[in-house]
Formats: sequence, structure tokens, C-alpha cells
Amino acid sequence: MVGHAIATKHLTANPGDIIVKETQSVEEKAKQVAVDKYDITGSHITVPTYFVFKYPNGETKALHHVRDAKEISNLIRQMRLEEEDIAMEETHGSHINGLIVVLGVFSLALLLMTGALLVGVF
Repeated sequence: MVGHAIATKHLTANPGDIIVKETQSVEEKAKQVAVDKYDITGSHITVPTYFVFKYPNGETKALHHVRDAKEISNLIRQMRLEEEDIAMEETHGSHINGLIVVLGVFSLALLLMTGALLVGVF
């Protein structure tokens, strides 16, 4: 039985995956690192234990990379959609400005051609 208790004490591959039961501030959580290793390709990988998010209402939360993975994914997805919306607004705004310039140039050219025809006819 003693061996079984030791084997189930740490059920994670990384010590940083363990959620500490003591209360910690967001700043303390932000400093924790779950993984700090080199992978098989030689790339250095660092994974924070907690991802810190600041919400639009001013609230700051430290989300655990395992326990809160779904919420982290949702927040990242939401941020990407907001970035895409901003990029779309900027793109459409520049297209409209470009269209106004093209229409202005076209109108000016049409006016000059009409003026030349009128001068030639009379």
C-alpha cells in the first residue's frame, strides 16, 4: 500500500503541472514555469504554469495551463477573432478610401474629356 500511495502522489509528467494548494498572488503564479527543457530537435521550450490574462473589465486572472486549458483556448480564439475583425475594418476602410480616389480621378478624366468634346464641337 505504501508504494501505491507514493505512485499516485505525483500523477504529472512535469512538476510544474501540480497545482499548489496555498493561496498565491497573480504575480507569484506568473513567475512559475511548468516546463523548461530542450526537445528532441534541440529547441528550447519554456511553458509557464499559469497564463495571465487581463480582461476588458480590468480583472486579471492566472489560468493554469492544464486545469484551465479550455478557457485559455477560448480566450486565444476570441483574441484572434477580434484581431481579424480589426484587420478587416482597416482593410475595408482603405478599400473605400482607394475607391473614392479612383472615382474622383475617373470623374475628373470624364469632365476633361467632355470639356474637350464640347470645345471641339463648338
